[in-house]
Amino acid sequence: MNHKKRLAAISIMTGSLLFSAAAGAAAESVKSDMAVLIGDTETSFAKQSLLVDSSLYAPYEAAAKQLGAEAKWSAGMKTLTLVKDGNTLEMKAGALSYKMNGLELTSATPLQEIGGSVYIPVRTVFEAFGYQIGYENKTRTVSMQPRISTKPALLVHGITPDGYVTGSEVKVSISAYNHILKDFAQQKEPKAGEGHIHVWLDNEKLDAASAIKVFKNEPVVFRDVKPGKHTLTVQLVGNDHKPVEPEVKQTIPFHSVSLSILKDLDPEKSTGLRIEGVIADEKHRVFTVEMESKKLYRIMADSGKMDILTELPRSATGMAFDAAGNLYIASGGQEGVIFKVNAKDLNGEPFETSRVETFVSGVQGANGLTFDSKGNLYVSGGANGNIYKVTPDGQLSTYQSGIAAERKEQQIVVNGIAFGKDGKLYAANTSSGEVNRFTMNADGSLGAWERVAKSPLLYGADGLNFGPDGAIYVAANERNAIVRVSLDGKVTEVAQNGNQGPLEFPASLHFVGSTLYISNFDQPRGANSPNDPGIGASIAKMEFGSTK
Repeated sequence: MNHKKRLAAISIMTGSLLFSAAAGAAAESVKSDMAVLIGDTETSFAKQSLLVDSSLYAPYEAAAKQLGAEAKWSAGMKTLTLVKDGNTLEMKAGALSYKMNGLELTSATPLQEIGGSVYIPVRTVFEAFGYQIGYENKTRTVSMQPRISTKPALLVHGITPDGYVTGSEVKVSISAYNHILKDFAQQKEPKAGEGHIHVWLDNEKLDAASAIKVFKNEPVVFRDVKPGKHTLTVQLVGNDHKPVEPEVKQTIPFHSVSLSILKDLDPEKSTGLRIEGVIADEKHRVFTVEMESKKLYRIMADSGKMDILTELPRSATGMAFDAAGNLYIASGGQEGVIFKVNAKDLNGEPFETSRVETFVSGVQGANGLTFDSKGNLYVSGGANGNIYKVTPDGQLSTYQSGIAAERKEQQIVVNGIAFGKDGKLYAANTSSGEVNRFTMNADGSLGAWERVAKSPLLYGADGLNFGPDGAIYVAANERNAIVRVSLDGKVTEVAQNGNQGPLEFPASLHFVGSTLYISNFDQPRGANSPNDPGIGASIAKMEFGSTK
């Protein structure tokens, strides 16, 4: 690890994500052919809008007029400020973040200077001011519906229902509309249209005495928040602390997780080593393989102590335990093999390579591994699209998934795999950013497949594992992200960061209870480019706490 590079705060990105030009890069833009409607009426800026890397942009003056917001552009600072009903949005040209009432939030679509004019990302700005955005691909129509009417209303920024916050500090900002915020210490007499906001975190009383009282447009900060499920409640009240009528109140359940580096395999260097697979047992002993040296590592999660157990015959990636605690390790390539390390060797001192068994060969492209309830080992073939089944006595069967690649530069269509409680086999499609599932025939052969979810949030979907809540968790390597996918296809960001870690091209992940262990492959691609300086090959640890 290069110690000049600190760990950056994790950014949680919510909603529909559209990829954009990197900050500072020249934006490639074309005139938009989209219809842009508010209700049934075309917006005043529709004919002036542009598409920048598939995202809709509009001139800031026209967009501000449509919003009914005051706009100020500082050419020297390259910053735009929009103010509506006392709520302030600040954007800086090229920055992948913005501020809403002082709270910094991430955005995949930065403010752009194009041809001497300033353009705002329509989705980011209008959603920040309370619009619901929809898109109809067939008619290429963007529809925007205001959620704020002429009545008092609240918008909460920084968390979303059932969303995730990383770290022990939770920050939110709250926008009040059609209700003037006043200092309750100075304005004690009730007056229609005036008051402040009451805020509670994990508080069942919800009374004025225990509330945080907000009358300024600035972030509210909660510290020492433990991993787990939490509830934020906000309510609009009058100067006398009594709820306004009709009631304006929001209750938002969300999750907090902690994310840290358990072990940096080479603290002196930020590049060089490579690890892809990771697995841990019930004692929280974590295993991984360094791909160049072929060394099998054992890491004690409680102490961080790391041992090199042996050198494998070949480089290796995916890993799985059988019911007896024996470790199976995939080694791909044209002549793919699966190695087996006996459980007793995992418990003891370093051992010779000769003790590593070859369980099966002929599994071309072997990558992800998982066992079914009958002890059959299933292996993903990566770019060839095959799924292999290996019986306990080593009999090999090959099944074609029938899934085709979408990206020429990324051909892997079956990557991480895992069985769900429903007996179906779930697989990550790295090429298209999907999670798919296969029904299984009575003889263990592969049945039909269906898509569970496809999303830009799953771009680079690599390893996957089921969490204690029954959902699928996916390492989206090219986004430096961990993503949750429910069995009905809802996709939610858990954690995401740039190329400063602690996620650096995450490849594999494995749950033990509510602890998620993640391997950082640290390839210089996508959000992880460049990867030097940085942490490098490492194991990250994410704590979810109680999900009840």
